[in-house]
This record gives sequence, C-alpha cells and structure tokens, in this order.
Amino acid sequence: MLLFTLSLFGLFSFQVSAQSSNLKLDSLKANFAPGERYFLLGKRDPFIPLVSPVKVSPVKKNSKRVSRKRSPLKKKRSNRFIAPTKMPLIPIKVFEKVKVKHPKMADQLNDFASIFNDELALRKLSKKEYKKKVSSYRSLLSEVLGMREDMFKLTELQTGFDKMKFVGTLRKEGITVALVQTEGQMGHTVKVGTLIGPNLGIVKTVDEKKIVILERYRNYLGEILSRPRNIEFEKNPLHG
Repeated sequence: MLLFTLSLFGLFSFQVSAQSSNLKLDSLKANFAPGERYFLLGKRDPFIPLVSPVKVSPVKKNSKRVSRKRSPLKKKRSNRFIAPTKMPLIPIKVFEKVKVKHPKMADQLNDFASIFNDELALRKLSKKEYKKKVSSYRSLLSEVLGMREDMFKLTELQTGFDKMKFVGTLRKEGITVALVQTEGQMGHTVKVGTLIGPNLGIVKTVDEKKIVILERYRNYLGEILSRPRNIEFEKNPLHG
C-alpha cells in the first residue's frame, strides 16, 4: 500500500513537472524565435551544428606547393627616364653641309639620334653605360658645332643680335633692303635670304619696321626646331 502511494505520488510529480515544462516551452515558442528560445532554456539549438563544416578543395595532379616564406625584397629598377642636358643644338645649315662634306659623321649623328629616341632601350642600360652614351654624343655634337667656321665664310653679321642696329631701308632693283649697323659703326645691307646672327639664321622678310629672321636647328633627337627672331627698327633720337 505504501509502495502504491509513493508510485502514484511520483507519477503525479512527473506529470506536473512535464506540464510546467511544456507550458514554459509553449510560452517561449510563442514569443521568441527558435534560436533565442533554446538559448533562454539553457539548451543547445538543434539547428546549429556542433562543428562547422570545413571545405577541402581537391588536390590537382602535378600541382606545385607554394612556399609561404617571404621572398627577399628585390631592388626595383627606376622606370623614370631622365633626358640628357646640355646637348648642343646644331644649326640646320651646318648639318646640311656635314651631310655633303662629312657623310660618315652625319651617319653617326643619325645613329645616336636613333638610340636616344628608343627610351625603352635606354632604360635597360646601366648608369655607367648611359653616361658613356651621353658623353660620346655630346662630344660629337660639340665637334660638329665647331666646324661651322670652316664650312662658312663668317662675316660681322654672324654676331649677337644685341650688337646690331636696324637703321633704315632702301629700295634696290625693286627689292627692300635693310641697313644694319654692327659694332665699330660698320654698315651692312641685309635682304631676304641673308645669313645673319650667330646661329646662321635666314632673313625671311624685311619692311620699314623690322627684320624677321628664322633660326632652324637640329636637336639631339634629330628633330628640327625653329625660332623666329626680330630686329626692330631703331629711330635716330636726333631725328625724332
């Protein structure tokens, strides 16, 4: 009889406990999401796996393993190209004479120009090699520039423009001719086509106000550069 009473009491306690637990779970289900309700009950969410899956990529045949060790830093070569400086300009008249009288020297100038136009090839040179190329080319340009006195009969008109004065014009055989005075009060006549100035510029036009001169050069890249120069008419202060 005692055992029967105890068993009935235990069964009743279990039912009360189960009902209480069910009511609590029903309340949580009604108010919280699945993940939150299990957290409040102190239980693991059965929807979350105990161990997160790890993806393993298949090993390809003939594949090489890459070392994780850091490779030593290599010194990067500068890609910046610095153009040479102090390269003499050759008056185009001098270059034209060199082509006729010294063709081998003209070929050397053209070969150097081709080298210095190839920027990618120049970047591959060491600093020592590059400096040697620049030095050799600069020496050749200076040599050619120094030959103009032997190639042309220079006059007092092959002087600086600051040492000339344009003092007037006159008509000669239907052509306007400029009167230019140089140092020492020497007078010269200048017309279209006259070589004038230190760089053998050519007179392009002459009028009552100015003389227009065009200087043309060949630079170290083989490019032809042009620069206009003017000599303005200078009035005599005594004659207003």
